[in-house]
Amino acid sequence: MATCIACIGNELAKDDGVGMRLGRTLERLTLPLGTYVRFYPQIDMDLLDDILAVDTLVICDATRFGVEPGTVTVSRWEKLAQLSKQPYCCHGIGLQDLVRIAAELAQSTANWEIHLVGIEAETVDEFGLELSPSVKKALPPAIKKVLELVGASDELVIKATALVEVEPPPDRLRAFGG
Repeated sequence: MATCIACIGNELAKDDGVGMRLGRTLERLTLPLGTYVRFYPQIDMDLLDDILAVDTLVICDATRFGVEPGTVTVSRWEKLAQLSKQPYCCHGIGLQDLVRIAAELAQSTANWEIHLVGIEAETVDEFGLELSPSVKKALPPAIKKVLELVGASDELVIKATALVEVEPPPDRLRAFGG
């Protein structure tokens, strides 16, 4: 059983980089067997390969649901798809369409688990490497949710939440693209 943690966003656009920031912490850990982290500066067809190759996909991204900035949302994809036909995220292409394409190619989604762990963004339309205080504060509970979804041990959750609290801002040379 393979699990992909897809970390999405632009680290140069403040809170839009929160998914990538979560991924930077996760890649420093020994994750459960069969679990890997991928970075996507934007949602595009590159993500399709990972959707088709795994049983479980955990998407980490900034959201714009209109709730309080820093709110952590954890939801199965089916529930999100019912909420709106609009893309849930801050990117141009909707993941909903990408999942639909993958489902048509796979001819079955019966065994798929697709989850979103989103953090409500405050600022995505300004350049900068720093996260808003409310978004930064949401990192430990968000990383805990991601690790619970992939079946990580309690010890790993404790280690990860400690790491994310001291994680420095991204390196400008590494930002936007893994």
